[in-house]
Amino acid sequence: MSSEADRTRGEELLRFLAPEAAESWGTVFLGEPHSKSRPRFSKDGHAYKDPADADAEQATKWKLRRWFRRPMLTGNVALGCVFFRSSMQLIDTDNLIKHVCDAGNGILWVDDSQVTAKFGAIELDPFLPRTVIVVAPHISTMLRGTDYVRVCEGCGETFQPSRTVQKNCSRDCATAARRSKAGRS
Repeated sequence: MSSEADRTRGEELLRFLAPEAAESWGTVFLGEPHSKSRPRFSKDGHAYKDPADADAEQATKWKLRRWFRRPMLTGNVALGCVFFRSSMQLIDTDNLIKHVCDAGNGILWVDDSQVTAKFGAIELDPFLPRTVIVVAPHISTMLRGTDYVRVCEGCGETFQPSRTVQKNCSRDCATAARRSKAGRS
């Protein structure tokens, strides 16, 4: 498949995931797509990353930093990936996407919980394994990141509420706001 075909596929994917996006990013990473493995556990029951996963995640982070130089997305994100594998090996699409999501933390977005729309597909290309990645801001009623920020009624600072009815960043600020409304200082 040509790079022009990959570009067309990425653009179609973005129109599907984030039709309202004014700007978007996309690239193709050559090489066999990596799948996130299950967590490993030590004899005492503590979880740890498989060293191969950690190495692959660092390599993907390096590629992302190279291609995505703009500031990271701070609100909702749409992510699309097409993974071209060199073999018919059974690999879960969600594990391939999870690898990209984890590698994108701190580069493409603050945290992968901001990804409110995602799509993944696995294709066979024994001659040119690669990953097509597209990213764009996403409009959703599930506000994440800085899309979901309010001004505290108590101190005036911005904060991310954990509930839709939350008006203050802390209990102290809630008390201060109530006192202010009652005319007491």
